[in-house]
Amino acid sequence: MFEVEIISSFAAAHSLRQYKGKCERLHGHNYRVHVTVRSSSPQSDGMVIDFGELKGITNDILERLDHHFLNEIKPFDEIEPSAENIAEFIFKEVERGLGERAHLLYSVGIWESDSSVARYFR
Repeated sequence: MFEVEIISSFAAAHSLRQYKGKCERLHGHNYRVHVTVRSSSPQSDGMVIDFGELKGITNDILERLDHHFLNEIKPFDEIEPSAENIAEFIFKEVERGLGERAHLLYSVGIWESDSSVARYFR
């Protein structure tokens, strides 16, 4: 099995509406995003996927979130902008961006800090 991962980042603010504690107040994170694809074999060019292409797809999605208040952006205007939900959102958007190669996408991890990560898996 081959695994390819890119790491990107964005900064955003959010508040957790259903949470009771300090995270219910407006606060921000410098999120780190890990996008992982897997394949049993590389393509004829020797790659599972081009790093630049995967970074481009991911960064286009992250630009929509970067330096925004997530609670005002769909779908987070209706669902909690938790790390778990952000990971699932980015996963589904990357999957859409990959088109017929969507089956390669394995996971998206969202790091809120150096010691806290939420992952969404296929």
